[in-house]
Amino acid sequence: MKFTFSLTAALFSIAQVSAMALAEHNMLEARAPGQTCGDPKTALPLLRAWNGGIVDHFYTTNAAEMQRAVSSLGYVAEGTTGYVFSKQQTGTVPFFRLYHPGVRNHFYTTNAAERDNAVNRLGYASEGVVGYVYPNTACGGLPLYRSYHGGGQDHFYTMSAAERDSAKGGGWAYEGIAAYTFPY
Repeated sequence: MKFTFSLTAALFSIAQVSAMALAEHNMLEARAPGQTCGDPKTALPLLRAWNGGIVDHFYTTNAAEMQRAVSSLGYVAEGTTGYVFSKQQTGTVPFFRLYHPGVRNHFYTTNAAERDNAVNRLGYASEGVVGYVYPNTACGGLPLYRSYHGGGQDHFYTMSAAERDSAKGGGWAYEGIAAYTFPY
């Protein structure tokens, strides 16, 4: 019995290492010839929190800001959604953060026209850039899915396809890929 458990654990470890090596290999192959990409090891965690009372997901790379949201604003920390860069890297674009105080909704987008429309026509205020992300898979990033809950007026972002699909059952409509980030 111990042997079977040890063998299973060893095979699982080998599979994990192989999967990580394959992912790194695929990331290198996905680059266009001569393209340089940011080092994923320098990326910061994109932290996620949820406030069920106001129906809002909040994302930040700033641990102190997250702590304040949890300790003072009624959010519950939900961990890391993915990894983003704090500074512009070759091939990255800004991931803009907006907030609508009337409906208490945080909204994130890479599209400057969408950001401007939200500010100029929908009542959102720009809160700057939460980080820098890839607009495509050229540097090995994986999809960050965006969903929207009209009843709660909430935008939800996740790298997990299973979590994205589960959210559909809770009233969130899938809106597409918001950006490409590195896995958590």
